[in-house]
Amino acid sequence: MDKRALISSIAYCGLVCGKCHLSSRCEGCKNTASLCERSEVCYQRNCCIRQGLQGCWECNKFPCSEDMYGPGHDLRIKAFAAFIKEEGAEKLIDCLLANEERGIYYGLGRDYDGKNSEEEVIQLLKLGFLG
Repeated sequence: MDKRALISSIAYCGLVCGKCHLSSRCEGCKNTASLCERSEVCYQRNCCIRQGLQGCWECNKFPCSEDMYGPGHDLRIKAFAAFIKEEGAEKLIDCLLANEERGIYYGLGRDYDGKNSEEEVIQLLKLGFLG
């Protein structure tokens, strides 16, 4: 998937659907032809649509503590949205791609998951600035 397509695949919450392990059968929550299985109940998606936002990073209440940003969810999700808010979606994709060349991978159970803080995820992303 090329850079523009990856940017377009960023979900309302900040996940990069084009890099997801389910991307062969799900094109994400923004693709109306192939909605994510959680689309109808996803707080972030429905809230952004109601407000006319491209993503949670545009909301003046970001970050909330609902659904994908609540306790028990991987910190990566909120960290990616925070990164987009500060640096932009294009920079997020640039960093993910640069990090991938270094052997740092996006995906369920991969390098951005299981971190102790959002800042730890953001620092890992920022390694892509060095590329």
